[in-house]
Amino acid sequence: MAEFKDVFSNNTFFEGIMKKFTLLISILLLGSTFAQVYENTNVPCKPISEMASHYSALAKASQRADIFDYDVHYYNIELDINIDTEIIYGNVEVHLLPEVDNLESIQLDFASGMTVDAVTVNGANFNHFSDLLSITLDGSYNVGESLVVGIQYHGHPLQGGFQAFAFGHQGNNPSRPPMISTLSEPYGARSWWPCKDVPTDKADSVRISLTTDAAFDAVSNGMLVSETLNSDDTKTTIWEHKYPITTYLVSLAITDYTYWTEMHHFADGDSMPLEYWMYPSSATAPMVERWNRTAGMIDIFSDYFGKYPFAEEKYGMAQFQWGGAMEHQTCSSMGSYGENTIAHELAHQWWGDLVTCSDFHHIWINEGFATYSEALYWGAVNGEEYYHAHMASKVNDVNSSVYRPDTSSVGAIFSYSMVYQKGAWVLHMLRHVVGDETFFGSLRAYRDEFAFLTASTEDFQGVVEEVWGQDLEWFFDQWIYGIGIPSYRWWWSASELDDSGNSQVLVHVEQVQSSALPTFKMPIDLSLSDGNNESNMVIWDSLRVQDFSITLDFVPTSLTFDENEWILKSANQVASAEGGFIPESFKLNAAYPNPFNGEVNIPYTTGPNFQGMLTIYNIRGSEVYTTSLHHAAAAEYEAHWNGRDNHGVNLGSGVYIATISSAGNGSISQKISILK
Repeated sequence: MAEFKDVFSNNTFFEGIMKKFTLLISILLLGSTFAQVYENTNVPCKPISEMASHYSALAKASQRADIFDYDVHYYNIELDINIDTEIIYGNVEVHLLPEVDNLESIQLDFASGMTVDAVTVNGANFNHFSDLLSITLDGSYNVGESLVVGIQYHGHPLQGGFQAFAFGHQGNNPSRPPMISTLSEPYGARSWWPCKDVPTDKADSVRISLTTDAAFDAVSNGMLVSETLNSDDTKTTIWEHKYPITTYLVSLAITDYTYWTEMHHFADGDSMPLEYWMYPSSATAPMVERWNRTAGMIDIFSDYFGKYPFAEEKYGMAQFQWGGAMEHQTCSSMGSYGENTIAHELAHQWWGDLVTCSDFHHIWINEGFATYSEALYWGAVNGEEYYHAHMASKVNDVNSSVYRPDTSSVGAIFSYSMVYQKGAWVLHMLRHVVGDETFFGSLRAYRDEFAFLTASTEDFQGVVEEVWGQDLEWFFDQWIYGIGIPSYRWWWSASELDDSGNSQVLVHVEQVQSSALPTFKMPIDLSLSDGNNESNMVIWDSLRVQDFSITLDFVPTSLTFDENEWILKSANQVASAEGGFIPESFKLNAAYPNPFNGEVNIPYTTGPNFQGMLTIYNIRGSEVYTTSLHHAAAAEYEAHWNGRDNHGVNLGSGVYIATISSAGNGSISQKISILK
């Protein structure tokens, strides 16, 4: 059972606060008797509506000239926060190393609405304009010479992006206690502290000192170092985080909290605290019990991805007033309390925090991975069918690319359908393409190679290719940079057993998505059965029109097409008849001569009032010739093709696909060959 305690129990001033936990302990004892509440798992952790309402320039990357001139190693952030006036007073030290010789100035991202009072230590003078703080150093520094720049400032932080820095109240209710919190993704850190606000420059560590009203708990990244009561009825709380961290993952959350903790024990014998801060009014038995499921989630994700990345410190969750949730490093901020959201934010500690997207064009490296982890969690808890059901629920519009070409706004970056849902599907499909051993081995290798660093799509692709031993350019091109999904139209037929006891099965697959969309190459699972016998196989479909011949020792009466939904697609089985699946209103007979040189005859039989098309495709699936077919009477007919395209140009030797189709009745195809 979790241990409830006062986070400030070392100070006698706070002993009275322990009383508020007595009722909660009693409630928690009843937590296991509550049934699980229904949860809609198909919602984003960052709601689209709130993206729009909080949009501002803080969603835009700055145009910084010196991004590669220096490397930040350490931030020391000291904030004095006046809750009544909503003014913060800051003193930030930036410890850095030059990456070029003769470094005489640096630029930091810092919102223009804040007032810079002074620069100190190795800073000589400054200019603060257009959200950039330009600092002239006190000398010239070369590669490897460490220096420190101190910035003293004050002001009311600008709110933007998703949130940045917000003064509010618990539950956004002014009658309830004040609530101060941050959510700096993508570029909101600059609204409340001067920093190099780019994902690629992770500081090695950070120290955060928060001074505010003594009645409130101040929560941040890493481990609690000390709490000190001050004579003016304020308290200074100091946190230290000794792992690399990017700016948008540095956070604070300040209010009157109910707090509890428990020790988590890893499989290797290590342990670390799990710490939770929740509004007293929210700390009901079902809510507490749900948050306490985090321990089991850590075990599940550690099995899949490797040990929790920040095991020397903690994992925590702190409630805040925003409607979504945010994966702040070692302490997620929670405005949504569903089990699915808890799993999503925890998974981010691996995918987004340990390994961070190199820039927000590749944000799927964070969000797609965390969304896919939800499915892994539900599968581990409830069985493999729940994994597939969770993935099947995440189908949405796919009219743009997973890669985000426009990163000028929160809405453009954080597309739920593209980044979260389709990003998760990319991993789901990749798992089936390369197999479980390669897929999960690749995740471990990717973690190991890019731990505490940043990565792009190409970095991840390179790791999977190395583990699998094959090229995957085709996969990432069509699913990350391409648009749309395959739209399959298919049918099949099976012959009676021949003298050798075999049935010849023909499976016909067409990709009928718009010609503006790519032709997809994907493995498709087929399962054929006669009720007693079953044969499972994988076909690799890569053409607009493709036929697959299969030999079985039984006559199948049913065929399932991608039954477990490993492909993000639409699929339509067309036309059926007893004993198999063939179009009813027409039949395509064997072309002759085949191969041909000059002209081929294509016989076919139709029902009455037939209207259709004869289309010839090359082996790449591109249409080369088409003609319409109209017949009033049911009879056998014959089409003729002279091997020329629609423009009368003679085509070269090779394999072609002849397809007869009729609206509402599907199509039938066969291979023909030109031999010159």
